[in-house]
Amino acid sequence: MANKFDRIRKHFPVTKHLVYLNHAAVCPIPALVAKEMKRQIDEQLRYGGRVEDRWEKRAELARNEAARLLGASSSEIAFVTNTTQGLNFFARGLRWRSGDNVVLPRVEFPANVYPWLSLESKGVSIKFVKEREGRILTEDIEKAIDSRTRVVAISFVEFSSGFRNDLEEIATICRSKGVYLVVDGIQGLGALKLDVKRAKIDALSAGGHKWLLAPQGTGIFYLRKELLDEIEHPMPGWMSVVNWQNYYDFDFTLFKNSRRYESAQKNLIGLCGLYGALSLINRLGIESIQARIIELTDYLCMKLMERGYRIFSPRGEKEKSGIVSFYPKRLEAERIWAALRRKGFITSARQGRIRVSPHFYNTFDELDLLVDEVVRMERD
Repeated sequence: MANKFDRIRKHFPVTKHLVYLNHAAVCPIPALVAKEMKRQIDEQLRYGGRVEDRWEKRAELARNEAARLLGASSSEIAFVTNTTQGLNFFARGLRWRSGDNVVLPRVEFPANVYPWLSLESKGVSIKFVKEREGRILTEDIEKAIDSRTRVVAISFVEFSSGFRNDLEEIATICRSKGVYLVVDGIQGLGALKLDVKRAKIDALSAGGHKWLLAPQGTGIFYLRKELLDEIEHPMPGWMSVVNWQNYYDFDFTLFKNSRRYESAQKNLIGLCGLYGALSLINRLGIESIQARIIELTDYLCMKLMERGYRIFSPRGEKEKSGIVSFYPKRLEAERIWAALRRKGFITSARQGRIRVSPHFYNTFDELDLLVDEVVRMERD
């Protein structure tokens, strides 16, 4: 009997011509997301801005869905165009003192590096923590924190290895030392369950175009409500203020919630798509999605190891994610990646390894086909 993930597969047209296993890069959007975006486009085509209130209502529905997914209040959610924008809100908004530092894993994606490196002009330094066999050890993070550490900035899931950081344990360390925990959530949000309150995360930013199955140019920024007045808005605009529709009042009273970070016109087409994506994920249930993805990636690892391939991604119970990175035996990873792409298998090559990142609608048969194709390439 077909399960709900088999039934939802028909809503992903990409499956008709590709074996798409690259959700850690840019996702294909499901039909529901395209439908929501087309609906907004059609309304604007027909009515211009006359029905703009409809699009704003859908954006607010997206905000509610994002809050539901994160276990947050909707007042703590702001829309961003990408992960970097949200991280910069925190990096540029915190009141720094010369001599402060940020603790950061050496293997973070650049989106979670450059916002902090840009603070060097303020006298802020970066303390990099090394990776150990694909892992970021919490004891190494704790050792790196000193009396001048203000922030630990880290990914929910590391983009290359797929290692899932223990955010709850890291947050406990941060709280005990009076340090903020800021999370790049893009490689886990939509694939793995995360409750920002339980995890005691101070801020999180995540673009929508990977595991959230949303269009590019959309994203979510969460800021713990208690920090709202501690993190100054570095780029306020006319829609950041309470009386934004009072055009000649010029009353610089910011929203008392995260909406203050939405400085001007939003990407309403994209946010309608984000609403469709988030509503689909919440309807399926993030616990079920996580279980499905872990089942798929466990199966992939088993099949690869049966063929003699070495898995780089840590696969401990609390470490595993939707990303599996493995070493080729004979050919270069870039060569395998390019050949797979020509055959309709969409993956990534990272640091001499093949990175595979299936989502809930992928199948075990697709993973079998992938492994068989890699084996054939290396044999021939």
